[in-house]
Order: sequence, then structure tokens, then C-alpha cells
Amino acid sequence: MAQKMTVTQNSVETYTIYPTTNKFNRPPPPSTITLHGMDLIGSPMDIHNHRFFHRPPFELMGTTTDVIDKLKSSLAEALELYPPVAGTVRTNEKGELYIDMNAENSLGTPFLVEMKDTPYAGDTEDLSPRLVMLLPPSSSTLAVKVTQFSCGTIAVATSIHHQVTDLRGFLDFLEVWAQLARAETIDFTKIPEDWSHTPGRFFSGLIQKSTVPTPPPGFMIVAAPPTGPPPFLLAPSDVTRWKLTKSALERLKNDFSPSSSPTEHASNLWISSGDALAALLGGVITRARENANVARLQGRSSLESQIETFAMAADGRDRAPQGNMSDGRYFGNFNPLFNAAISRSDLLSLTCESASRVALAVRNAVNLQLSPEAIAHKISFMEASQNTKPPGCIDWTADVIMTNWCRFDLQGPKLDFGWGKPFYATAGGGTTYPPGYIMLIQEKSSGDVFVIMSVEREGANGVKADSLLNKYAELVILP
Repeated sequence: MAQKMTVTQNSVETYTIYPTTNKFNRPPPPSTITLHGMDLIGSPMDIHNHRFFHRPPFELMGTTTDVIDKLKSSLAEALELYPPVAGTVRTNEKGELYIDMNAENSLGTPFLVEMKDTPYAGDTEDLSPRLVMLLPPSSSTLAVKVTQFSCGTIAVATSIHHQVTDLRGFLDFLEVWAQLARAETIDFTKIPEDWSHTPGRFFSGLIQKSTVPTPPPGFMIVAAPPTGPPPFLLAPSDVTRWKLTKSALERLKNDFSPSSSPTEHASNLWISSGDALAALLGGVITRARENANVARLQGRSSLESQIETFAMAADGRDRAPQGNMSDGRYFGNFNPLFNAAISRSDLLSLTCESASRVALAVRNAVNLQLSPEAIAHKISFMEASQNTKPPGCIDWTADVIMTNWCRFDLQGPKLDFGWGKPFYATAGGGTTYPPGYIMLIQEKSSGDVFVIMSVEREGANGVKADSLLNKYAELVILP
């Protein structure tokens, strides 16, 4: 295992992990990977995952030192199998962002270890290996922190540079790391052979090269690259966390469905639970802002428009026509944001009838903008030379931004490092989010959905007091 240890500070030991060398005899990766427009939709954010495990049985793992050594050695092997995770995002002389995978330039992966003299009492911010949301230039792609509490509980916290991959790619890597820690045989057909960030190769029959692609809903071409996020995303925010039980979610979907009559259950009236959740939560933020007179800073819809826009991320791998993009075969970002324009009056209303119209508008946007043809058009738009030179001139904006992680099992058996699956998983404790942001996570064993929701500080009381939200969800207070 290639690693080095730095000095111990504040009871935290820091190691630097490098990939093993040719243990798996894999084909040599490219020295660089140019990032795609899909990678650049967002800022250089950090995706956090915290997982909590019961005390490892001694007969399985031995001492804590044995546990830590196994995690480090298996991580080094996983980095060999996923060379982009061992790389670094850099900018070339043309202003283009790329992943530098030259071993001579490798920063290594920070691996922090802390032994606490207090028992586990829930997720906290200090468990994360890094405490920033926006990563500075030339940050390591991956960072890890392992914490053992006095009761024996172990937290394994990981964070990854979002411009390198999305949550699906992150989980693909973490699951391989866990598989190596369990000393299981790796299925190399589920590890990409082609590391290039070229999603168009999976939609080749639908890509139109001869036409100038028009901007998809929510996107625009600006004269010069933005120097930072739009002002409304920088406003101070208040974050609340909510829980919807499985039964509450079922009730929400039933109440918000355009028609509950079986004879009228046409395909154009069907909504998903996610559509209903989007309608509920988007309405909560809209009402809280309206009631608190939150300023419409640059990036928000105008007062005159009478609409609010929702931008939502959706993993598009399963939408590839040949079905050859999913199951670990594409590593990068492939969340083709779709944008829904929603009636402001419906969002401000507290009736289920208005919410059902919002949910149906979300469903229609999903059907139209996430078809293979629409995704191929978006790829063409992001690759057209007139849109990419100079780099960074493709921009997007929305009033509400939603990330739905419900389809992913964050604490399933694939994330067992050899002493049992996690008993709890989070997106990180204490993390700050921009106003108008919503993240959804589902606990697969119970079906309950946990919501992280942020709004400008002026609207915080309005969120907590929203009668429609409190009808279905309960506020979660962190320890």
C-alpha cells in the first residue's frame, strides 16, 4: 500500500493514500480527462456521505488498528481501479477544466483518523474530512475521515469533488472499495473501460451534429463566463430537516394526485411520489419567501413573470437507448437537469387541488425533458463549439433547486466494509446550503424520506409554520 503519514494534530492522525501500482494489471488510463458540460453544470462542490457502523466484532476485524489498516489498504486498491478519483481537477491554458491523472502530479487522498473519548450521539459536522461546500482549486478529488467513538461505533465519512462525478459514480466507487475491504472478487465488467467524459457516445443515434442546438429549458448562453454563483445563491440561509414516514408519503401522493378515480387514471394524470414531494416542498419555499418579502435577487424569476422555476437533478444513465450506460459503466456527471416553470399562484395556495397542478407540471417536465431525445439534445447543446468557446458561457438558474437521492441506498449491504452494513447514513452534519435548495434521502428499510431544505433566513419561520408541510412531515432536530 502506498501511503504516508503526516504529524498528529488535535488527536487526528492524517495519512495520504496513493493508488496501488499494477496489482490488477488494468489498461493504463489516459493522463488527462476533459470535463464535459454535464460536469460543469454545478460549482466545484463537495458531495458528502457519512456512514455509521456498529462496533466491529473482534473475531472479524481484530483491533481498531486492524480495521484502519484494512480500510487504508483497500482504499489504495480502489484508487487503482478508479484512477479519476486519484486525479486532480485543473485548468489548462485555454481555460478548460480537466482531470489530471498523471501520477507524478498526484496529491494523494487525505485519510484522517480520530479516536473520540465520547460515545456516539448522532451526526456532527466535525466528522467530515473537510468542512467546505465549495472546493478551492487543485483540491484532492476524494477525502476520507474515520472516527471511532468510545462506545465502539465507527463513522466513515467521505467527500468527493462533484465535478469529477455525481452521486451514482461516487457510490460505484465506494461500493468497489467496500467489496475490496471484504476481500471479494471484483467484477471488472462493472468498472468503466473508457474513462472519457463523453456521454454522447451512449446517445450517438440521437445526436444531431448538423443543427445549432437551442438552449434547453432553464439554460442560457451568456456573453462571458460568470465570475461566481448568482447573488440569490449567496444569501444567508436557514436549514431545516424533515421526515416523512412511508405512510405519510403515500397519503401525500394520494392527496396530490390529479384524480383518485380509477376510471380517470389516465397516463397523463399520473404523478409519482417524487412529483408530489416536489410540489409540497417547492410550495413551502415559495410561500415562506412571499410571506417574508424576500428580495428577488439576480437569478430569481421576476415578479412580473407570475412563475417560479424548479431545477431538478435526475440520473440519466438509465435513459440511454441501448441500456449500456448504467450498472457502473459511466463515471462522471450525468444528471441532466430538467426545469419546470410553475404557476406562482398555485405554489402560494395551501389547497391540495393547487398542489396537484404543481405536481402534474413537474411530471410533464420529467416526461418531456428526460426523454432520450431531449437528453441527446442537451448533450449537443453542451458540446456545440459556439457554446463552449470560451469555456463557461453555458449558464442556468432556478428559484428552487432539488436533488433527489431517494433511488440510491446509502446504507445497504454493498457498503459493508467487512463487519456489517451501516446502521445510518447522512449527507453530512452541519453542512451549509444555498437558499432554495432541497435534498431528499430515503431510508430503504423503512421507506421513510428525510428532507434537507434551506431558505433565506427571513423565511425560516415561515417554513417551520407552513400548515401544509406540517400536515405530512415532522421537523427533525439534530442533537
